Amino acid sequence: MLQPSTRREFLGQVGAVLAGIGVPASAPAEVAASRAARSKPRVIVARDEALARGAVAEHGELLRKLLNAAMQKLTGSADASAAWRRLFTPDDRVGIKVNTLGLSTQPAVVDAIVAGLRSAGVPAENIIIWDRFDVELNRAGFRLNRSAAGVKCHGTDAEHYGSGYLPDVETSGRIGSCFSRILAEDVNALISVPVLKDHNLAGVSLGLKNWFGAIHNPNKYHDRNCDPYIVDVASHRYIRPRWRLTVCDGSRAQYNAGPQQHPAYAWPYGGLLVGTDVVAVDAVAADLLEAERKARGLPSLRAERRPPVHIATAAARGLGEADPAKIERLEV
Repeated sequence: MLQPSTRREFLGQVGAVLAGIGVPASAPAEVAASRAARSKPRVIVARDEALARGAVAEHGELLRKLLNAAMQKLTGSADASAAWRRLFTPDDRVGIKVNTLGLSTQPAVVDAIVAGLRSAGVPAENIIIWDRFDVELNRAGFRLNRSAAGVKCHGTDAEHYGSGYLPDVETSGRIGSCFSRILAEDVNALISVPVLKDHNLAGVSLGLKNWFGAIHNPNKYHDRNCDPYIVDVASHRYIRPRWRLTVCDGSRAQYNAGPQQHPAYAWPYGGLLVGTDVVAVDAVAADLLEAERKARGLPSLRAERRPPVHIATAAARGLGEADPAKIERLEV
């Protein structure tokens, strides 16, 4: 396990480790081919000071503009619809995995994502917004919809506890879990929409950690800073081959005491982090959180014995890039 003592050391040690690793022989063929073919992965940071003021729900149009601009910058497309079409087709069945534990994904951010998918021709009926439980989605402000018409929104356990998971245990690395039926049966493309927030054990709760909400027993996998369990879940065949985009919601963030919501550590970052390299987005987001902690006079995550080492583990397994020197971080 990496044990860097500062933010600078964390980034430097991750880069040093990854520089000599390359793509492991065990990495999926499509991951290896993708990494070999591309240059630096892009992570787009889209911010506007107005987004940090008032209620996020008041800024729907601004969020759509920010997200579309990020998608254009990410894909190099001439217009927003073309950018979304680079990643999604009308035949896709898209699962938007939100995070409603503690500080929640903002519904207005998800509305902007849905608008982008619709501009790419994805039918509303082919889109599902989901997390663990209906009660959590409802509390976060999402409008539940289990009907056949329109964008669906419901929890894995929409009917009753334990109802929405596959009956058989699937193994992946060191985990053995029942996965959400939504993953297994309802979707073929995934968007992870985590919140820019701290985690009391894993250090950060971002795009990779978001998938703990897709298994029936995440409580079993929090030892060792949740490493390598976060990566074991994210590597599963229901997730990694289908995961096309991360939109990290930083409209309202939290730099300490997560994942539960603590207003004392609220951070109106007022932005989104967008990327197709699922590790690179988390690496940039973790860097932002560490910088904010330092600015607030808090110890590093390593000093608090919760470094986000799962990000380096994900990179070492070929899921993406964590070396900051190999990530193209762009702003809009």
